[in-house]
Amino acid sequence: MLRSRMFTTAFRFFAALSLAALVGAFVSALGSDSDQAWMDRIVGPLTVGWKGGVGDHLAYTVLLGLGAVAGVLAVLHVAFRDADPEAEAQVVHTDSVPLTRAPSGTNFLPMMAAFGVAVVLIGLITNKYVVIAGVALLLVVAAVWTLRAWAERATGDDEVNTELYQRFIEPFRIPVLAILCIGVLALGLSRVLLAVSEIGAVVVFIAVGTSFLLGAILLAARPAVTKNVITIVLFVGAVVIIAAGTIAAVHGQREFEHKEEQEGVTPGGGEGSLGPVGPGASGPGAMVIQLPPGGVTA
Repeated sequence: MLRSRMFTTAFRFFAALSLAALVGAFVSALGSDSDQAWMDRIVGPLTVGWKGGVGDHLAYTVLLGLGAVAGVLAVLHVAFRDADPEAEAQVVHTDSVPLTRAPSGTNFLPMMAAFGVAVVLIGLITNKYVVIAGVALLLVVAAVWTLRAWAERATGDDEVNTELYQRFIEPFRIPVLAILCIGVLALGLSRVLLAVSEIGAVVVFIAVGTSFLLGAILLAARPAVTKNVITIVLFVGAVVIIAAGTIAAVHGQREFEHKEEQEGVTPGGGEGSLGPVGPGASGPGAMVIQLPPGGVTA
């Protein structure tokens, strides 16, 4: 029955995911709630907390929500037969479904989304501002991805679709990418420079500057380099900088020596110094203390 055409491939996947999530929610609630009786521990997860406890609320809620969403997706996929044109035509009561073009071209947005998730995870370890930057990156990726998905299916002409996409995205692409590159470079490189020694900081700074200079020279010498190659190089460079910055942040900053001198007081009895003190003191800047004949009384 599982191999029959009644159940589509996507339905099997989402149905299995829903079943696994629901079982996981039940096991999580059963194992994290040991203060109640066995009957309440079993009935509670089955009734979604109506007739008993559910243990760890966060784990139970996440797994239960995942099971519900996957179940709905499974029903939708089996109803539309995994977007089969004939099944869609029957649902909308038409003779045929209008033809649409499949997405074409290289899409780096999934890679950028994975990059944003990595930034969020790194921020949970290092700094809350890094988390904010990662979440902002994910929001930007989601907006751009949605716009691209709409533009690729707007018309039946690929050139018109590309023009629509570029008309919306070009005014924001260069400023956003510039801000991201500058922010990643400044944050990651600053962590590295603070962690290494003074000589190491000079070496790192010279190496990074030389790399940028050589990259600019290569781009000027080979103007026919495709955008895909440039994007991959920038992505790899950003990953290297973030990894180095994370390692440096975990290692910690080096010890800095602070030299503090009291204003107007210098050693050696020179100008502006406080010279010897005592009854027999002499010389420039000396302070002579004379006691009364009767001595000092408390």
